[in-house]
Amino acid sequence: MILLKLHVENFGKLHNLDLDFNHSLNEIMKDNGWGKSTLTIFIKSMFYGMGAKTRGEQYKSQRTKFMSWQGGVYGGYIEYEIGGKKFRVTRTFGKSPEYDTFELFDFATNQTIKEENKVLGEQIFGIGEESFLMTAFFPQLNFKSTSNSELTANLTGVNKYQDDLENVDKAIKKLKDRRLEIKRLIPKKSEIEEKKVLLNQIQTRGKAISKEIEEKEDELNLAKEKKKQIDENVSLLKEKLSMQEDRYKSKLNIESKIRDLTGQVASLYERQSSIQDKTLTNLNSRQKDKFKIIFITFFVLLGLLAITTALLYAFNIIDLTFFVSIFSFSIIAMVVLVIFILIKKKKDKEINSKIDSSVSLAKNFKSQIDELNESLKHLDKILNENYKNVEMPKREEYDDIKNRQNSANLSIFSIENTLVNLRNEMENNISQEEYLASQIELLKDQLSTYTHKYDLIDKTIEYLLSARDNVATRYVSTINGEFSSILNKFGIDANRFVIDNKWSVKEQTNVGAKDFEYSSQGLQDIISFCQRISLINKIYKKEKPFVILDDTFVNLDDKMLECAKQVVKELAGEFQVIYICCHSRCSITN
Repeated sequence: MILLKLHVENFGKLHNLDLDFNHSLNEIMKDNGWGKSTLTIFIKSMFYGMGAKTRGEQYKSQRTKFMSWQGGVYGGYIEYEIGGKKFRVTRTFGKSPEYDTFELFDFATNQTIKEENKVLGEQIFGIGEESFLMTAFFPQLNFKSTSNSELTANLTGVNKYQDDLENVDKAIKKLKDRRLEIKRLIPKKSEIEEKKVLLNQIQTRGKAISKEIEEKEDELNLAKEKKKQIDENVSLLKEKLSMQEDRYKSKLNIESKIRDLTGQVASLYERQSSIQDKTLTNLNSRQKDKFKIIFITFFVLLGLLAITTALLYAFNIIDLTFFVSIFSFSIIAMVVLVIFILIKKKKDKEINSKIDSSVSLAKNFKSQIDELNESLKHLDKILNENYKNVEMPKREEYDDIKNRQNSANLSIFSIENTLVNLRNEMENNISQEEYLASQIELLKDQLSTYTHKYDLIDKTIEYLLSARDNVATRYVSTINGEFSSILNKFGIDANRFVIDNKWSVKEQTNVGAKDFEYSSQGLQDIISFCQRISLINKIYKKEKPFVILDDTFVNLDDKMLECAKQVVKELAGEFQVIYICCHSRCSITN
């Protein structure tokens, strides 16, 4: 296959760029920053497209990195020739693959090929993008190759079993992923030991709690016994105090009765004195009735006057007028005197009644006073005989022992509360102990189970790798022959470096084989270059590729650089070479 020309519409910093190519060596020498590496990615992308950008890794995505700086159409085209036929592939790129466009034009028919194949490079060369990048594509400063199932299949001639080899690789990858998952699940022995230490601490704490509970229970029993004695003393003192209070209340009751009776006697004496004063007043009123005789005498005289007047009139001694006047006066005077006498008599009767009533009351009061005095004498006798030494009860002793009882109750409550907390802690401790014991057993089971699974998967991976390596061993001698031939062109001892069946280059030393990465950077570049060149003829059996060299020899000294230039010229005689450099020192055509 030969590249004829390309056109970059917009790709990274490249814009409206046109280049033509010849069939052998094409040297492109540009300053740093021109976009040489961008051009190589453009060529690769025209044949293999670009993958989707990865979330969180946009800085790694070529799609994002080479998006047009100037805007406009993101893409371009390449014209190429295969077997005398000319084609043009045109691609544009979007933010993601679904926005990409692809067109393949056949110049022989002047028509677009309808059967679209976006992975054009795989159709042309018979290998995928990964294998292309590990062989014919030499990126700047990093072109070390590794093996994959596709390379192995092509090198060993078992292309028809390529899918099987890929499946082996996939199986190995899945097994490794699963092994990693299981490794993460395998409990660490240190974790089990930590849990054992924690379990031992919990068990030790459990014993301490158990001992504390026993001590607190003994302390509680002593406190309850002490409280029992205090309760008995409280009961006795309470009974004694109650009796004292009852006797003192009885004394107070008797004294209160005496005071009441004394008050009643005083009240009766006072009322008796008042009645006596009223009786004396009534008697005095009655003594003042001496005028009663005068009224009676006057009444008799008036009667005599009337009789005399009547006799005188009868004997015509006096006239009728005088008789009527005197007689009327006498009668009226007599009526008035009678009325007055009747009123006076009624009043006297009332006074006498009052006097009699007062006398009766006075006698009654005297009887009551005598009775009350007798009761007072009886109460005084009881008070002197039975309650002479009875005093107000003193509560100090009772209050003191009551305080001791309350203190004992608080002490018991505190001990019981502590016991409750200790028992709760014990239950929690037992739960933790059981949980940790079960966790330790579970971890032991998991350790045994997952370790067995890990070992089984590890053995399986080992067998699969061995089987794959056995297949890869078939091409080791062939590749090493080609590899040694190219190394000799650089004046390097071909026996010093060999390629193993994992496509790793090893350096043979007196102390054994070691990785060539420990060599200088220039030597590493030469070895990697020879390694890739030795693959090209073996891998590309369907169509010869173009070879892209992007500043591949910047680390070489002058001697090695001249050797490299000669190898590239020889390579250009067999393949189309796109040789990119930035310094005249590395130029091949000048």
